[in-house]
Amino acid sequence: MKSLLKAIDTIDAVAEAGNIGIRKLSAITGFPPSTIHRIVTTLVAKNYFQQDPVTRRYSLSYRLLELGSRVQQRTHLTTVALPHLEELMAAARESVNLAVRDGDTMVYLDMVQSNYSKLQLFTRPGARVPLYATGVGKLFLSQMQDSELDAYLQRSKPTPFTPHTLVKKANLVTELQKIRSRGYSVDNQEMEEGVRCVAALIFDHQGKPAASLSITGAAMRITPDRIEQFGTLAKSCAAAISSQLGFNPANYSQMLS
Repeated sequence: MKSLLKAIDTIDAVAEAGNIGIRKLSAITGFPPSTIHRIVTTLVAKNYFQQDPVTRRYSLSYRLLELGSRVQQRTHLTTVALPHLEELMAAARESVNLAVRDGDTMVYLDMVQSNYSKLQLFTRPGARVPLYATGVGKLFLSQMQDSELDAYLQRSKPTPFTPHTLVKKANLVTELQKIRSRGYSVDNQEMEEGVRCVAALIFDHQGKPAASLSITGAAMRITPDRIEQFGTLAKSCAAAISSQLGFNPANYSQMLS
């Protein structure tokens, strides 16, 4: 933990200075030159710092700009999506969620809570859930090539959350084929018993999956005969958000197949 704090202090010092050498950085942080040298060498190797070959001074790299832009994109995404999520909640009369992929998990960014639901849902903002057991996550799996999916399953080693969780590869592959065919996914009590979700994928201006949204509620209300209706609502909402992000809505359906 101390090493991490020293690295953070070093990043802050370089950010403040703009570009700086080892000795000056040591004087500012109070860390010995040998410690500073070890920290900056690691940060250069990880592309967080860059070194001028002439002056030998260090400065922040574009890697930090990339990370900052990801945060900015997520903030922009929630701002764009919120009015559409509110409309979807009013139409479905169930809670609506916005989530993004972060590695092998999904992170919920926002929720519009329905007045008709008193459930304490696992989809609260900030919650992190696996791809394979959620509607929002299976959408991203449906976009993977076979080799990418195989690698993911090797890493994640799916385990059941409920008796309904799809953990066998054959069952999951069949489910992903259904998702591509109908253009939306269903979490059929796979993450939490008694809760169903119907989800749709959001694309960015480059036509890449940016996020997903879901309609979530009690399984006794989101009954099998209502799933197709909710799927249509979810896709329409996702297409509208995608359009505002710069994606051509005319291409929405073909991107899902």
